[in-house]
Formats: sequence, C-alpha cells, structure tokens
Amino acid sequence: MSNKQITNAVRLANSLTKDISGNLLSGQEMRVVEYLQILRSVLDGLEEKLEAGSDFKAEQNLETVMVAVDAKLNNMTPIDKDRVGPSMEKWAKKGITLAMLVEPQA
Repeated sequence: MSNKQITNAVRLANSLTKDISGNLLSGQEMRVVEYLQILRSVLDGLEEKLEAGSDFKAEQNLETVMVAVDAKLNNMTPIDKDRVGPSMEKWAKKGITLAMLVEPQA
C-alpha cells in the first residue's frame, strides 16, 4: 500500500468529520450515525495498517475497508435539504452559516 492510499484514508476521515458536524447542525441525525459507522471502519483499518507496517494482509484489509466505505457512501439516502435542525437555526440567528462551521477559514 502506498502512502497515497493512507493519505486518501486520512482525507476521507477528515471529510467525514466535517460531514458529521454539518449533519448534526442540520438535523440529519440518521446520516450522522451512518457517517460515524463509516468513520470507525476507516480509522480501524488505518490503525491496523499503521501498527502492522508493511504487512500485506493489513494492506489488503485497509483496501477492502476503503472499497466497502466507497460503496456505502454511494448507496446512502440523499440529504433532506429542506430540513434544518434546531441547532442550525440558533446559529443562523447569530449570523453563522453551516459553511463557516465546516470549511477551514483562511
């Protein structure tokens, strides 16, 4: 497994944390549960790979995890864009948008 594959797994985990934040704020609790399960799978696979070093089986396991994660993400139910959770409404009253909370600020 190349460093690129490990980097991709870390990027996916980072992206999932942003998605979890956004979905919590917008009231999409079921998506949060799904994202947390996916995030756990990615982190477990990464941990096993990093502990094992260049072990071929650990490389295969992480690759299998990433393929399964990709399939699960592709088959998730669409976001209900009309739904806004109570937390997001409170933030909006203060002038804070979802984009401000989940995107890195320069």
